[in-house]
Amino acid sequence: MPNRHPGMITQDWEPVTIHKTKQKASELKDPKAVNAAMRAGAQVQSVKKFDAGSNKKGTNALPVNTRKLDEETEPAALERVKVEVRAQIQKARMDKKMSCSGI
Repeated sequence: MPNRHPGMITQDWEPVTIHKTKQKASELKDPKAVNAAMRAGAQVQSVKKFDAGSNKKGTNALPVNTRKLDEETEPAALERVKVEVRAQIQKARMDKKMSCSGI
């Protein structure tokens, strides 16, 4: 039977380092992982999210846009020009032979 390794076989005494993959965030949040970390003496921090697990929309019953409109000080509709003023403007424009687009 032929020898597959020609020459003398030597051992490699170089150290080999194996890196473990980092745990995912979902694995770190697992209750079993949290309890294991607490038993091991690691620092564990738990933070409750704001309004987590509730079906509230907030303290204000009004939506944001409605509240902005209520706080607005200026009137929403513009005042209309009187008929007499419109007629005077139209008459002055006709006297100067101008069209609406010429203004």
